[in-house]
Amino acid sequence: KVMKRTANRPIPMGLVPAWAALWFGLALGVLSVVVCAVWLNTTTAVLSVVGFIYYAVIYTMWLKRSTPQNIVIGGGAGAVPPLMGWAAVTGHVSIAAWLMFGLIFLWTPPHFWSLALLKNEDYRRAGIPMMPVVRGARSTKVQSVWYAAILWLAGIALYFTASFHWIYLVCAMLIGAAFFAVTVKMLREPDNENVWVRRTFLASLLYLPVMFAAIVAGAVL
Repeated sequence: KVMKRTANRPIPMGLVPAWAALWFGLALGVLSVVVCAVWLNTTTAVLSVVGFIYYAVIYTMWLKRSTPQNIVIGGGAGAVPPLMGWAAVTGHVSIAAWLMFGLIFLWTPPHFWSLALLKNEDYRRAGIPMMPVVRGARSTKVQSVWYAAILWLAGIALYFTASFHWIYLVCAMLIGAAFFAVTVKMLREPDNENVWVRRTFLASLLYLPVMFAAIVAGAVL
């Protein structure tokens, strides 16, 4: 209710009661586990439970309001789907799957911190200790560049874990370099300006679909 970016959503506006959202979320979570256990395999079902608890309890209920590293640690929750997808098809989790997990995990800080820089006053007003609120814009940007650099390397490393076509390696190098370059531009921008902060956020929205499209292309060629 306090933050402008979320004030008009159904629950803060009172259109959906909090208790109804809670039970709906719990029902979907339980149903997802049942679907995975019955129609897929135990490994996928267990990963579903881990992802659900990680996101809803560890990240949302605990980390979000307790540490500026909230989305860094919590990023693992959003990175569970590639592990589930791999396990659903193969019944196990491989190094390639963990590196795809790593892509989302490492992508999360520059993605969410660029948004947090744009909505800094919102988070400050709500008392949520996002990195820009606690450490300031400069430290947040420096850390984002480091994550983007490691993300670039992780994308390249993925090529060597499975039978990918060389076209994936080229794409991974170019996509990673482009995203890294944007975060560097953000770092070089004065902290009272948000042109490259906004561009970094927009680039982060493009990064995952483009990168995973390259993974699919590299796998089928």
